[in-house]
Amino acid sequence: MKKILFLVLVVLLASATGAFAAKGSGLAIGGEGSLYFGGSGGMPMGAMLTLHLPKFPMMLGIGIDSSLDIGVTADYWVARGNLASIFGWYVGVGGYLTLYSSPFDLALGGRIPIALQAWPFGQSFEIFLEVAPAVGFSLIPTGFDWHIQSALGFRFWF
Repeated sequence: MKKILFLVLVVLLASATGAFAAKGSGLAIGGEGSLYFGGSGGMPMGAMLTLHLPKFPMMLGIGIDSSLDIGVTADYWVARGNLASIFGWYVGVGGYLTLYSSPFDLALGGRIPIALQAWPFGQSFEIFLEVAPAVGFSLIPTGFDWHIQSALGFRFWF
């Protein structure tokens, strides 16, 4: 079973070499409001900054909430496409790390971001709605957890 999952992952990653090629092959910066459902861990609710660097295949995010919990995400867009007119989609694989301030806890895990996009002003401005099923590990209390992370945001592409 592990060999099959590994093979599927390799095929998906190999087929995704052009995932950022059309829109967003350069610098992107934006913001999002995020929250999570289910489980007891995951990314904090709050504001996140999103960033894509030229020639770096990951979409990065860093966020903070009102309790000063800090969350970081890194996602690789495996596939993307157009739905109709100005609307598109993407699916990726990624990870997250969350540092909770009170009580102290560290959580990390994997996620599968699935998003709908709108490009109302051409290829330079994106609005997105993302849902990311995730599974992770928490130090306090120690154990695995599942949850659904979500975000509504925007990005400027340069």
